[in-house]
Amino acid sequence: MIFDIEPNSEILFGEGASLRTGKRVQELGCKKVLCITDVGIKKVGILDKIVENLENAGLKVVKFTGVLPDPPDYRIEECAEIAREEEVDGVIGLGGGSSMDTAKCVNILLSNPSPITQYFGPGEGLKKETPLILIPTTAGTGSEVSIVAVVTNTENHRKGGCIGPQWMADLAIVDPELTLGLPPGITAFTGMDAFSHAAEAITSGQANPMGELQAKEAISLITKSLPVAVEDGSNLEARKDLSLAATLAGIAGIKDSMVHFGHSLAHTIGSLYHDIPHGIACALVIPEVIRNDAKAVPEKVKVIGKAMGLKFDDDLSPEEIGDRVGDTIKALNKRVGIPTAREAGIKKSDLGKIAEIAYQDETAIFAPLKLSYSDALEIMERIYEG
Repeated sequence: MIFDIEPNSEILFGEGASLRTGKRVQELGCKKVLCITDVGIKKVGILDKIVENLENAGLKVVKFTGVLPDPPDYRIEECAEIAREEEVDGVIGLGGGSSMDTAKCVNILLSNPSPITQYFGPGEGLKKETPLILIPTTAGTGSEVSIVAVVTNTENHRKGGCIGPQWMADLAIVDPELTLGLPPGITAFTGMDAFSHAAEAITSGQANPMGELQAKEAISLITKSLPVAVEDGSNLEARKDLSLAATLAGIAGIKDSMVHFGHSLAHTIGSLYHDIPHGIACALVIPEVIRNDAKAVPEKVKVIGKAMGLKFDDDLSPEEIGDRVGDTIKALNKRVGIPTAREAGIKKSDLGKIAEIAYQDETAIFAPLKLSYSDALEIMERIYEG
């Protein structure tokens, strides 16, 4: 097997790491930055702390708090216009995946013409002239270390991925203390988002040993610490485990090995049901996607199960392996409070539409076996019946 080991974003990790934000951004040569986040991060005071830290380092700060979930193209364009008018020389994304993906896109639009939707797919020839700093406040999306930004095209109501090294952060600041006190629901679904990155990285058609090493550790950490953090949001050890797992899974699944059909389905569900968070969509689909993957790569599915603490007899069939691991993931979902597809609001009448869009999604090509519409529909029906 031949595979590339490419450079990652520089990562500053650990409790209190965010207190070094101003100094590190100043070292990147920035004098005036745009800090992009959502109203929730503003309300809990995290934005004010980061802004104060930046200003104490002598930086001017422009704030944008209008990030929306599954960032729509029009909101990214609005933010990019502010960045141009203010003539900022650096962009900071603070928050969950939507804030970080918005920041990635705005940073690209400072050096390349709008609209953002023209950059879906592998970006070639794109300029990146301003530093990008990403600071996650959840442990799940992995966007801080990925080469992808996901955007909702509001014209066709589909999500698209902008992919390439230009979308990587110059610096990722991962501070587990910023995740302390996250509500149980957000803790659960962001943690299962990271789990999905890791599980899909192991079973991906583009899987490699480096990605598998990181993904196995991420799955082990999530299995051990996600229920703890959901039960006790102030448990710093569990929060550290989850922050590390999210970073490892982000590198493995959205940079080295790539996610596949689980994210094809999750992207589609998110584009049709804007009130279903991406992490919930990932959690709902991953047991059945991994069950299906066992038909093609049963030994890789075993790797996932072993990372979750399972032991396997040597004479198990691929179907039995898939069932054991799929059922174990479903049990983890239930333990941390992930709703069923029906409870989340997915309609049975939409299953065909979800399948039709998902099997053509750009991440579907990384699935370990080629999927048809009927395959996608069968998986969605199993997810719905739960």
